[in-house]
Amino acid sequence: MSDDNVNGAGPSREQAPSPSPEPAPPAEEAKAAAPEQPAQAAPEPDKAAPGAALEQPQVVYCRDRARSIVHKYALFGTAFAALPIPIATSPALTALETHLIYWIGRIYDDAPSHGETLMIASGLEMASVGLRTVAREAAGLVPVIGWGIKAAIAGASIEALGALIIRHFEQKHPNKVVKAGT
Repeated sequence: MSDDNVNGAGPSREQAPSPSPEPAPPAEEAKAAAPEQPAQAAPEPDKAAPGAALEQPQVVYCRDRARSIVHKYALFGTAFAALPIPIATSPALTALETHLIYWIGRIYDDAPSHGETLMIASGLEMASVGLRTVAREAAGLVPVIGWGIKAAIAGASIEALGALIIRHFEQKHPNKVVKAGT
């Protein structure tokens, strides 16, 4: 142990204090002495709208917007199918699915015509017969759990249908970007 630091008390009295550093330069001299930082370009006030974001607008692809809508429709269809109502939910779910297809088409700027929409609805109603049979059997097994199974089938079928429709439009219009206002 050295005499310089007895009991951790710091330097002994015999050691001379170190000379103090030179006084700090004034603010202007400090700025001049500091290394130059690259200046960030400020937007020109006359070109930027007041309150406008300084970032570039984000590109939104049609498939991403369509997936978002599919998830919302599937959530609504799941909730609707879970309701213990005495009427058949199949016609309402068919209308929901047809509406979903129409909106996905609008996102891609390729909405089906009125005649095509009617053909889609009739095809979906025929396809729902098999799903309705499975759901009815599941609901008959155990009433409360069966309603949950019925709802899960409805949500999964809407998600699957939405994914197929998005794939169809992506093959027709690959990587299409959403137009403003859709």
